[in-house]
Amino acid sequence: MVVSDRDALIDALRELAGDSLRLVATYDEDGYEAVYATGEAAERVETLGDRVHEELVLQDLGRGHLEDLFAAGDLECSMHRFEDLTAFHFATGEFSGLFVSVNSKEDLPLETFSETCKEFL
Repeated sequence: MVVSDRDALIDALRELAGDSLRLVATYDEDGYEAVYATGEAAERVETLGDRVHEELVLQDLGRGHLEDLFAAGDLECSMHRFEDLTAFHFATGEFSGLFVSVNSKEDLPLETFSETCKEFL
C-alpha cells in the first residue's frame, strides 16, 4: 500500500509516542490493513475496520472542498481527538492513505509526529 518502509515508520513513531502508539494502518480503494496494532486496537480493527475505512475514503473525497475553503495549501493531515485516543489521517491520493492512532493522554510534538508520518508516504 502507501508506506515506503513500514518497519522504519513504526520504529520512528514508537520513538515519538512510546507505548501510547495504538495503531498504524494503511488503506486504499480495496481495503484497510493494520501494519501495527496493540491488542485493544487489533480488536477494534476487527470489529470497526470496514466502517473506519469507509469514513477515511469519504474524508478524502471532501479534501478538495476543505483546501478551497481554507485556502491554506494542500491538506496534509486531519486529527480527531477523542477521550481515549487521538487519530491522525494522512490522505495520500484518491482513496489511499495512512491512519495512525495514539492514546489521547500522550503529549506529542505534533509537527515532528506529522512530518515523521509524511516522510514515509
